Amino acid sequence: MNEISSYYIHLKEQSPSMEEIMNIYRFVNQSTYDVYLYQDDLIADACNLPKLLSFFLYYRKNERILMIIDGENVEYAYQKIMKYCEKPIDECYVRNTHVAKEDVAIQV
Repeated sequence: MNEISSYYIHLKEQSPSMEEIMNIYRFVNQSTYDVYLYQDDLIADACNLPKLLSFFLYYRKNERILMIIDGENVEYAYQKIMKYCEKPIDECYVRNTHVAKEDVAIQV
């Protein structure tokens, strides 16, 4: 089953380190997940290292970040990303989750 979940993330005053950002990038790049970070007019695809780095250079530290994860077993990807960034994350909670069942066709 494909899932898409969104999470609100509040970071501490400390930004994620280069090592933490690289760990996220490597994980997403080597997996089948699509992970996006969004805040106001900033958006980053975690598979695109320059955009991911730029996102963390320009994001507003006092505002929450929306993280969207798409793929199979989204909870696994969420746990991995949280493990990579446990130091700078103050709070993270689920915003919304949708599951696409295999026996249901979606037409656009």
